[in-house]
This record gives sequence, structure tokens and C-alpha cells, in this order.
Amino acid sequence: MTLTNFPLKVATLSDAQTLLESYDNFLLDCDGVIWLGEQLIPGVGATLNYLQSIGKNFVFVTNNSAKSRDDYVEKFKKLGFNIAKERIYPTSYSVAVNARDTYKIPLGSKIWVLGDHGIEYELKEMGYVVLGGSDERLDEAFNQNHPLLTVDPEVRAVAVGSTKKFNYMRIASTLQYLLDKNIPFIGANIDRTYPGPKGLILPAGGSMVQYMKYTANRDFLDVGKPSGKFLDAIVEQNGFDRKRTLMIGDTLYTDIKFGNDGKLGGGAGSLLVLTGGTKEDDLKLVVENGGEKDGLVPSYYMESFGDLIKLISQE
Repeated sequence: MTLTNFPLKVATLSDAQTLLESYDNFLLDCDGVIWLGEQLIPGVGATLNYLQSIGKNFVFVTNNSAKSRDDYVEKFKKLGFNIAKERIYPTSYSVAVNARDTYKIPLGSKIWVLGDHGIEYELKEMGYVVLGGSDERLDEAFNQNHPLLTVDPEVRAVAVGSTKKFNYMRIASTLQYLLDKNIPFIGANIDRTYPGPKGLILPAGGSMVQYMKYTANRDFLDVGKPSGKFLDAIVEQNGFDRKRTLMIGDTLYTDIKFGNDGKLGGGAGSLLVLTGGTKEDDLKLVVENGGEKDGLVPSYYMESFGDLIKLISQE
């Protein structure tokens, strides 16, 4: 069966040239696009260097809230790249920006965190006081008399994101705050899973955000991809022409929807790579099921972002 409206596969020199002629600005996901775990995906380093050499702009937009911007700067250095902090947009940073700009929470206020170091760091750097998070007392077995189950009345918001220490004590203490519907609930992302090393598919922060949404029976503000506010802030801060901007990612319901809903590339500004959580059969199924109406079908796809340099080298 031939699928109509199937995205163009970037697989030839001509395809690669057309792509580079059409876009000046690239928004790049990280996990599954740039690296898998601590390993750079083959060809990605050379592709980034080439894009920089021809005057293209790129920033990194990741729904991983476990790390701060400074953490990512160090990770890039270990992989051989000097990337400015201002070119990295993890949702840990987006949490802090939305606390300040969307909810107008005064700096110096207390915010409860269910999440790892990244959210804590960015909130503290913004000027907030963090409760919960990496507090070692939350690693203890559940105890109904635990002091952290007593609500601090000065907490002004709750932020939930990725953590590898998702235990009953953290769930129970966070719930006490979320039961107050007047306290903002900020969710770092909606990702169910992410691609790990050695072919592993691992639980992502969105699974924890959704767990707390269900438990507290209330919705949250999603500050990661595909949030339009997140995209607007990135485009505005970098002075990108939306029509000349392309989103590159490995997940249809976050990365690709981010670019499509945001009208990047004049409505054709999303590219899926198959090195992460989405494979070609997954893409075909989404197309067959009418995913285009939900913004889930990319304009382009390719096996790997690292293949771009291989195609261009054929000149």
C-alpha cells in the first residue's frame, strides 16, 4: 500500500542540499538525536561542525529536566564541543522561567520539587528556595510521622520532573502540596520514555508527572516540548525567523508536534531521526492512523542526524 502525505526521506545529496538551503536555524533534541546515554551518535560531531562552518545556527532543546544548563555545558565539553549555556534549553530551566514569568512567583519564594538536580539547580540560580528534590530524608522508608509530610505554608508552587529516586516518600510528600488546588503544578515534560544506551528504552520524566497528575486528580502546566510558550521563548530569545527554522527530534508527540504546532518552516519545519525512540514502522502507523491532523507527522525523516555530513560529503 502506498501512503499519501508520507514525509520525505532525506537520503541523497540533493535532499541534504535542499534541506540546508531551506533552513538557517536548527532546534536539536539531545537524547536519541545527539547522543545515546554518554555516547555521541556516529557522524553527529562532524555534522554540527559542518553546520557551524557554513553559518547555520543551532540550539539544543531537551525535555530532560534531570540536568541543568551547566551540566549540559560540561557534557558537551566531554564530547568535544564548546556550547554556550545560552544555547541550551532543558526543561529544568523552563520550569524556573515559568515560575517567574507565567506564575509571577516572587524570587526568594519556596518551591517544592519532585525531581533530580537539574530543576533544583535552575530554580536556585533563578533565586528560589527549593524544598524536597534531593533532600536525603526523602530516600527514607515511608513513615506517616515523617516531618516532610507536614505542609510548609510558604511553598508557592510544585515542580515535577524526572528522577531515578521515585519512591513512596516522594510521592506522598508531593501529594500533600498538590491537594491544594491554589498551588501551581508545573510539569517538566510529558515524555513517557527515552532512548538509553545498549538499546534500552527507559522511563522518562513525563511518566512521573502523569503519575502525580493522576494521584492528585488535577492538571499541570507542561513547560516542555510541545509547549508553544516554550517554543516562542526560544525563537524570540535567539531572533530566529520561524520560517527558516527546523526542529529535529526522535519523538513524534513531543519533538515533531513542537515544530508542527509552532509553524516552523512555514508549516514544514520538522525532521524525525530514527536513532531514538521512533522507528520507521512507528512513523508509518501514525501516518496510516491520521496523525497528521494532530501534528504528529514530520515534514522529513532520516536514519540519523549524523548522516547529513555523509550525504553532503558526496559533493
